[in-house]
Amino acid sequence: MLTKDDLRPHSAFAWACLLALAGTGLGLWLLGRQGAALGTAAALLGCLGLVLPPRERMGVLPHRLRALPRGLDATPVLATLLSTPGYGLGWFYRPGPYDEVVHLVNGVLAGAVFLALLRADGRHRPARGLVWAAAAFGLALAIGWEVFEWATGLIGDGVDTVTDVALTALGAVLAAAWAVWREAPAPRAPRLSDCRR
Repeated sequence: MLTKDDLRPHSAFAWACLLALAGTGLGLWLLGRQGAALGTAAALLGCLGLVLPPRERMGVLPHRLRALPRGLDATPVLATLLSTPGYGLGWFYRPGPYDEVVHLVNGVLAGAVFLALLRADGRHRPARGLVWAAAAFGLALAIGWEVFEWATGLIGDGVDTVTDVALTALGAVLAAAWAVWREAPAPRAPRLSDCRR
């Protein structure tokens, strides 16, 4: 059961993204894309199922999931929000970089969650190891998604498949590089005593 205390740590940005996703579903309905609107509503319910539960006090969940920062709650919603026009309005099948941008950004979002789960144990990991782990995760995620697309008949040609895999993996690597860069110690300003040596 949700309490007021459970709602306090939720990310305001995640709620804004959920509201935008609901608005997107309404917009698709008004455009006469009822199937896409219903799909968006189902995705919204799925995102709510990921965001709303008080995972911090759910002992049945693994520690890493309970320790996942609430700031990352927006990631599945953003990924859904970014992909919705592609399915609802057919943007994936139009010329232009939309498909590539979706794969790159979703790789970044998924990579950020993966890194947070990996680091939830508090152990120090070298920067190179984090980048390689993120690359392997991004590659596995992308290949899994492309297999799903192949199984459901959504897949494009071979060039599209290779590009999608590469961009998703690159996105995960960029998330790792950003995390490493953010945690790098700031360069120390030289002291007067250093100059005298």
